[in-house]
Amino acid sequence: MTRLRPLYLLSLIAALSLNIACNKDDETYYYSEASYTNCGLTSFSINANNKILAGLDSVYFSIDLITAQVFNADSLPPETDVTRLVPSISAQAARTIELTFKSRFTGNDTTVNFTENPKDSINFSSPVKLTVTAYNSNTKRDYTVKVNVHTVKSDTLVWDNDPVVSLPADFTAQRSVKIGDRLITLGHNASGDWSLITTTGIPGETAPSVEPATVPASADLNSFSATGQALYIADTDGTLYTSTDFGTSWASTGATMHCVYGGYGDTLLGSRRDNDGWHQVTWPAAADEPLLPSGCPVSGTSQLITYESKWTSAPMAIMIGGRDASGHLSGDAWAYDGSAWNRVSTLGIDERTGVTLLPYFTPYTTGAWRVDEQSVLLAMGGTYEGENGTEVSNTVYISRDMGITWAKGSTYLQFPESFPGFYDAQAFVIDSRLSVDSRISRPITSWECPYIYLYGGLKADGSLLTDVSRGVINRFTFKPLQ
Repeated sequence: MTRLRPLYLLSLIAALSLNIACNKDDETYYYSEASYTNCGLTSFSINANNKILAGLDSVYFSIDLITAQVFNADSLPPETDVTRLVPSISAQAARTIELTFKSRFTGNDTTVNFTENPKDSINFSSPVKLTVTAYNSNTKRDYTVKVNVHTVKSDTLVWDNDPVVSLPADFTAQRSVKIGDRLITLGHNASGDWSLITTTGIPGETAPSVEPATVPASADLNSFSATGQALYIADTDGTLYTSTDFGTSWASTGATMHCVYGGYGDTLLGSRRDNDGWHQVTWPAAADEPLLPSGCPVSGTSQLITYESKWTSAPMAIMIGGRDASGHLSGDAWAYDGSAWNRVSTLGIDERTGVTLLPYFTPYTTGAWRVDEQSVLLAMGGTYEGENGTEVSNTVYISRDMGITWAKGSTYLQFPESFPGFYDAQAFVIDSRLSVDSRISRPITSWECPYIYLYGGLKADGSLLTDVSRGVINRFTFKPLQ
């Protein structure tokens, strides 16, 4: 037996060599059992078709191999025609890929062999069954494909039907300002009784405090303003008063402002009428008080807002509309850069007074079908000189370049027809935290949503809008993509 062992070893080596050689020439050697039965989907997209939607081929589809779901998390615009889309599909080791869907002609189930007919259009108006058959022809897996389309106009600015909060029913005038995390409304009734309403946090979520207010004699409600540290109001003669205890008590500053624009950080901006014309003034007072540029408004302008941009070395304060020293009605935007006022708009809004101005965001879609946010300015409402005299508007204008050029907003941004025209309202953008069910695996459970709160405003007959309205662009209320 010992002598024969080398012969056995040689025979075994030869047999193994022959087996290896045969397998090397056999093409099926390269397929493992795992790939031979693999039904995994590797990609899904929709081919380009600009007649249906620009950028259709860049819409991203998620493939969940655990639940066998294929879907676009960011839905297509409302009313997108998805009844004749041509998909692009790949799988790791598919012998065939089939799509079963409702025929748009008969409503019956129709099956298309995508492997043989990759250019056939598919009706995705309802869920489509996608079947992958592996190389062994026996192993199959069904996927559900959903092409999601928004059922609401996602870029529409919508307003609550019910008021978030209401001002006192007997108020005939009001003006609201924001200081820190407080919204403070000062107003009075027809009898001249003044009240101070303070809301801390988000309107409607916390109960406001309402208390009687004592204001300086002959106080001009339209001059009520705030900086980062104090409240201000001027009387009808232009004497400026300040309050550092949120309106409980007032003291004269000794300064005169015949027009109060608003706060710029801790500085109050305004103008003063002297014998030689209107001067640019501040409080605390600056050493230099130059004449205002020609055309700069001295009454009826919007609330003042402040913003920063990469093009400026200091924050910018901006206002729009109003009347200048000669009484001329304007639709221009004016900005203050920390030292001087300048007209910044090359194309303004229609000439009007009492406009409401606010910074906001609008969504826009990039070429890669990614929705991002763009900072914009919105101007809304106001009075203008129409064919029948002074008329009141609820038109919304938009600037996408921080006040340089303005255009009437799209129909998505306009108020509903039932919303009355208004002027002299104030608007504030406050983030509210929205949330969803947190039982989903690794979810986004909450996110900040920028709501607009529109305070007050007068209607065409001069009566006060006592309901505080809340608006938001629909898309911002949707759960963000993960």
